[in-house]
Amino acid sequence: MPAPLPEILWVTCAFVLGSAVGSFLNVVVGRLPLEKSLLWPNSRCLTCLNPLTTGDNLPIVGWLRRRGRCRFCGTKFSSRYLWVELATGLGFALIFYLDVIAHWHRMPFLEHSYSLRVQGVPEWQALVVFLHHAILFSFLLACSLCDWDQKAIPLSLTSTGTVVGLIMATCFPWPWPNDPGIVTELRKPVVDQYGVRARTWDFDVKPDQLPEGLYPWPVWGPLPDWLWDHRWALGLLTGLAGAVAGMFLLRAIKFMFERGLGREALGLGDADLMMLAGAFVGWQPVVMAFFVGTFCALPLGLVLRFRKQEAYLPFGPGLALGVMITVYWWPSLGPAVHQIFFSDFLVLVAGGVLVGGLFIGSVLLRVMGFGAAPAGK
Repeated sequence: MPAPLPEILWVTCAFVLGSAVGSFLNVVVGRLPLEKSLLWPNSRCLTCLNPLTTGDNLPIVGWLRRRGRCRFCGTKFSSRYLWVELATGLGFALIFYLDVIAHWHRMPFLEHSYSLRVQGVPEWQALVVFLHHAILFSFLLACSLCDWDQKAIPLSLTSTGTVVGLIMATCFPWPWPNDPGIVTELRKPVVDQYGVRARTWDFDVKPDQLPEGLYPWPVWGPLPDWLWDHRWALGLLTGLAGAVAGMFLLRAIKFMFERGLGREALGLGDADLMMLAGAFVGWQPVVMAFFVGTFCALPLGLVLRFRKQEAYLPFGPGLALGVMITVYWWPSLGPAVHQIFFSDFLVLVAGGVLVGGLFIGSVLLRVMGFGAAPAGK
C-alpha cells in the first residue's frame, strides 16, 4: 500500500530541515573545536577568503551546483560537507518516520492517534517526540565528527546539549505524552497473603505496565509521593540521574582501563558525551547504550589499528551510534532488562561484574598491543 501524500510531504520536510541542520553542524564542527564564533564571520572560502553566496550555502544543492568548488578561485571543497548534510537529512527523515508515522516506541497516546492520516497534520505531541530525538541525534553527530577530526569533544558542545536535555526532561516528564492516569495503578499498595505492602517495581510491576514515554522510564520505582505530585521534579530528576550516570560510568571505565592498560584510555569528552545522552534519555537507557556503543566502536578501532596503524581509538562515534540504537531498540530491550534496573540488589551486582569485567578487558587490550608505549617513545 503506497504511503499517503501527507506522510510523504512531512518526511520530505523533515529531510529538508535535517539537511539545513547538517549545514550548521558543518560550521559547528569546523569552528567550535578552534573556539571560533559560530555566527561571525559568515561562511567563506578558506583560500581566497571571499564570502560564499546564498546559493552556494544551500544545503546539498549548493555543493552540487558548484561541483564542490569555490566560484571565485576554483578551490575544491571537501565532499564531507555534502555527506554531513545528506546524512543529517536522511537521519531526520528516518526519525520522523519511526516516531510519527510508524509509532516505533509504542507510546499508548501516539499508537491510538490517526491525526496525520485523517487531517494531514500530526499532533504537536508527536512533533515534540520527533524534535527531541532529532536534537539528540544532531548533538551526537556533531560530537562524533569532532572526536573523529580533533580527537577531542568540545565541552561547550556537550554542556550545551546537557542543558537542553535537562530542560526537555523537566518540561516533558515520564509518562508524557501519555495521560498520567494510566500509571495510577503503580501507586497502589499490594494486598496478598502477607498483608498490605508497598508495590515493588521489579516483581510486582510487569514491563507492559510501564508505558514508554518521551523518557522511557522514570528515575526509579516505586516513586515517592512527592515525585508523583510534582511532575516537573520527576522529569528534572530523571534527566539529572541520566546525566550523572552517563558521566560517572565513563569516568569509572576510564579509571579502570588506565589501571589495566598502563596508559591514558578514553577521554573526558567521551564521559561528557554520555552525560549529554543521559540528560536526553535517562540513566537506564544510557547505561545500556554504553554496552551497545562498545560493540559499535570495537570494529572501528580494529580497522584503525590494523589497516591504518593508528593507536588512537575514537570512542565517541561508537558511543553516539550506541545511544541512537538503544533509543530505538528500547521497546524490545527495556522489557528484557526491566527486573535488573528496578532492583537494588541486582543493580549492585551488575555494577560489580562491570568493574571486574572492565579490568580484565583492559588487560586483554594491553596484550593485543593497545597498552603503554615502550620506554623511550
